[in-house]
Amino acid sequence: MEEFAANLSPLTKFALAIGLAVILPKAMERLKLPSVLGFIVVGVLIGPNAMGMIPAEGAVVSLLSELGKLLFMFFVGFEIDLEEFRKSRNRSLTFGALTFFLPFIGGVLLGQATGNGWNSSMLIGSLIASHTLLAFPILQRLNLTQHPAAAMVVGGTIFTDIASMLVLAVTVSVHETGFSWDFLGKELLELAVFVPLVLFGAGALARKAIIRYGEKAEVRVMIMLVVIAICAEGAQLIQLEGIVGAFLAGLAVKRAVRGKFAVEQLEVISHALFIPAFFITTGFLVDATLLVHTTVSKPGLVIGLVVALVFGKYAAAWLSKLAFGGSRAELGFVWSLSLPQMAATLASAVVAYKTVNSSGEHLLSEIYVNAVLVLVVATCVVGPILTQRYAKRMKDETDARRIPSGHL
Repeated sequence: MEEFAANLSPLTKFALAIGLAVILPKAMERLKLPSVLGFIVVGVLIGPNAMGMIPAEGAVVSLLSELGKLLFMFFVGFEIDLEEFRKSRNRSLTFGALTFFLPFIGGVLLGQATGNGWNSSMLIGSLIASHTLLAFPILQRLNLTQHPAAAMVVGGTIFTDIASMLVLAVTVSVHETGFSWDFLGKELLELAVFVPLVLFGAGALARKAIIRYGEKAEVRVMIMLVVIAICAEGAQLIQLEGIVGAFLAGLAVKRAVRGKFAVEQLEVISHALFIPAFFITTGFLVDATLLVHTTVSKPGLVIGLVVALVFGKYAAAWLSKLAFGGSRAELGFVWSLSLPQMAATLASAVVAYKTVNSSGEHLLSEIYVNAVLVLVVATCVVGPILTQRYAKRMKDETDARRIPSGHL
């Protein structure tokens, strides 16, 4: 297969990739599976571990994937109704704290049990404390993005991603130079400045630029790409993942433009090219041989990560249900939507592996990166499947409540 792929022209490879990206998501839907899994399967097939049609580290592919990741989180933020978010602010913060700290504690205990120090153990905890809203397209298709349970999980994403990136920044600093209160204070101060700066400054910048230069649709697309890139780079400057900046940019633009005209064309090109590229490159990570070897050689570590994640996230969803009410379908929905681990998790694991102190010791060994990859693959497959199941039940309950009893 690799020899066959090597003889194809770049244009033919592009056409085959796009063709598979059209066919396989539809095939997944016919199998009653989330369409996003189709893109991941495309990545498995054309990636370096199968046909080898597209190199995983190619500059163009990396750029498309990075833009897709940022645009995906931008539109997650943009879909949030800020008025509804304010109504569910307490729920979002409560759930965000629970769904971060409960898996975090489980990860810290796992790190201690596997012989790591406190610094590395805290990083292991942060790896499973965040979540990626991989199943968000399912909510869009079922018109559930404004549901209180969905708003709670999406709002909680802000807390988990920021908190996990802060833990990463602190643990990397401690590993390299030792703990410093000055560093921690500097990080918190930068965060306190960055969030309102994006929420108010980025929205105002986008609005003024669109009013002055955005008569043509293509110019509005370029303006929005610049705004997203600036916010993502700003997040990285203060040791946060770029997706945090992109998410906040989505909130800011929604607040400033109060309409979808500014992003309609960007949404089309994003869902046609950039966002599928992000999911496809996720499939590049799937190496069946490596995943099986890691699972067989370190079953305790892999199972421990899965158990800490699954039970921590479920406990957070259950406690939130006790505090704010909700049906069993909503409980399952909140739990499954917060399961997938991808963007922040992979970024943190790779950064930790590449962090080496003066003694030549890695913050995390390569085996943890492989174990995290097993976790990512498992949760990215199972999470959306469960979310689709619970989301349909939740939608049926919501629709039933809207129908007067005399019309049943």
